[in-house]
Amino acid sequence: MKKAAIFFLVCMTTFSFSQREFEIILFETVVNEFDVIGEDAYEKSNRVKEDITLKVKAEVKTTTKAEASGGVIFEATNILDGNMKTCWLSAGDGRNEDVELVIDLEEVEGINVAMISDIYFFSGWRKDYQTWKEYSRIKKMIMTVNDLPYGEITFQDTYKQQSIDLEKFKIDRTRRSRIRFRVVDMYKGSKYNQLALSDIQILGKAK
Repeated sequence: MKKAAIFFLVCMTTFSFSQREFEIILFETVVNEFDVIGEDAYEKSNRVKEDITLKVKAEVKTTTKAEASGGVIFEATNILDGNMKTCWLSAGDGRNEDVELVIDLEEVEGINVAMISDIYFFSGWRKDYQTWKEYSRIKKMIMTVNDLPYGEITFQDTYKQQSIDLEKFKIDRTRRSRIRFRVVDMYKGSKYNQLALSDIQILGKAK
């Protein structure tokens, strides 16, 4: 993964931040070359042993969601279910949509601190390869942590797993953490403008 950091002064912007200096990390995702669309047994339970998404009881919120169709729902909770066959689907074209991960360790019994090493993204709707092409996929997102700017993430246009390295990002019980991703650019779907995201997984250690 290529990653760089730049410093600049953020004044009164559309994010309503107070004037101060921030370090903005530029992430270029790493692609797992061995991740392919596989059989249902693989796609519907696609987690690695370092995945702590369920352990820290992460919650997810989105700006909008598409209406259910043919019995298929597109709730935000699909993003954290480890099932590549389900997805969150935006109601509109996906631009400026927010995906927010909330981690509150005060609500988690027996866990005092979590150290996030990586976040995995499965962009698009991985129901099958044709469906993946038909809906829009994330190209670029802005990441904020507790409403402060943190990074800019650029994705490749691939159905394969992509990850960013957060280098031991610490979360403890003293503060409810909100990690928000705002979509600023997309790879357009061949048939639909709606944005699809199959899964996000948090990797690290929690104790």
